[in-house]
Amino acid sequence: MKKLALAAILGLGLMSTSAMADQAKGKRIYQKFMKQACGKTGGDVSGMHTQKEWKALEDSGKFKGELEKICPASKDFLEGAKFKKLENHLFDFMYEFGKGSGNVPSC
Repeated sequence: MKKLALAAILGLGLMSTSAMADQAKGKRIYQKFMKQACGKTGGDVSGMHTQKEWKALEDSGKFKGELEKICPASKDFLEGAKFKKLENHLFDFMYEFGKGSGNVPSC
């Protein structure tokens, strides 16, 4: 009985971590798919808005549109299926390193 409960807890723990977004993964996504086209560092782009502003853009569904305004040359990536799959990670990156957060990315 104890083994079953422990296995269930472990399984739920592993599932919940994989469902969470990751700012480090978001940084890699930015570097791989947007940095060259954008011509700006991740710190420059994320620093264009505060964390509160990034959150408001995400909540209102305007996050992708704002990225298109900031980096129009990355539109192909932002319109693709890959972006939809990776959007949460990219948002976490922008949020984590937003203006006034005190965090500075290394990209």
